Amino acid sequence: MVPVARRMLFTDRRRALLGVAGVAVALVMALTLDGIFAGTTRQVSRYIDTSPADIFVSQEGVRTIHMAISVVPVAVIDQIRELTGVTWTEPILFSGDALEVPAGRRPTYVIGYQPDGRGGPQTLIEGSEPGTGQIVIDDSAADALDIAIGDEVEVMGLSWRVSGLTTGMTSIINTTVYVTFEDLALVLGSSNSASYILIGTEGDPETVANNIEAVIPGVETQTRPRFSAEERTVVKDMSTDLLNIMSLAALLVGLAVIGLVLYATVLSRLRDIGVMKALGLGGLGVFRLVLTQAMWTVVTALALALAATFGIGAVVAALAPDIDLVVEPASLLRTGVGAVLVGALGVIFPLIRVWRVDPATVFRRTS
Repeated sequence: MVPVARRMLFTDRRRALLGVAGVAVALVMALTLDGIFAGTTRQVSRYIDTSPADIFVSQEGVRTIHMAISVVPVAVIDQIRELTGVTWTEPILFSGDALEVPAGRRPTYVIGYQPDGRGGPQTLIEGSEPGTGQIVIDDSAADALDIAIGDEVEVMGLSWRVSGLTTGMTSIINTTVYVTFEDLALVLGSSNSASYILIGTEGDPETVANNIEAVIPGVETQTRPRFSAEERTVVKDMSTDLLNIMSLAALLVGLAVIGLVLYATVLSRLRDIGVMKALGLGGLGVFRLVLTQAMWTVVTALALALAATFGIGAVVAALAPDIDLVVEPASLLRTGVGAVLVGALGVIFPLIRVWRVDPATVFRRTS
């Protein structure tokens, strides 16, 4: 069978490429918006995602770190260590505050951990772990605030000397800093309690988590994937209104662009379609022809938009490390399905005019 629709579409390559480019721009807007939001929520849960802990124990009813207060007696650590499947335990303290220097400030998670333990930064790219009165900060926040190792910074109303730099712990929302468990305990006045207990396991973490809740009252246990998912969910819920407004704006612009591009593309082929009707192409055939051309435009544009979005992500990562652009399969599926539906709807109005084309009129114009 001769692919008439595709050949008609790409006969005038310049016009076809302009149409594809117009649709691709609209799709890039949607993919980029979703990608930035997905990347931001993923960065917020990065401490959890990069932790070696299989289980996080918190106060009963506390299922996140963001905007949460959890108090767990350190005495339960000894009980947890005795349970089957537990290989190691480690307490951490957590507080939300801001990292401040003369150059500016950045909202921050403050993690208090035991140096040489598993609750601190998983990577030190420069310097050393904190000692008394010292702090480890993220390299991206350090660059943004012009901070170097040995400088003094203010966190929790106190001055700390920077001992080392970690990486990957700063987002457009906040950053993460690390101090010793003892120092943060003094600041918070919680020497006999922890915020969370990190647990390593052998075997099934879910089974171990259930055993902990069965033996120790007043605690909440979550595996790392579940804890991470809860963290991302609370951030998404807090940003729902803003996201909906931005998504709606991108959708409306995308609809307008895709609709106008496909409308112009179909009308530019009136003469060719008139010839096809003169050769015996019926109404259903015209519909199939126009719809196939629209789908070719949308699918090609989607492939270009995906490539362009990955390119934008690479540029953004190089120029603004705080911003992470992640194209998730769900976002790609949602955008692709939406583009196909809009493409199908976008040809309805020009189809009305196409169906009214009189082949004789076309021949009179070309004679």
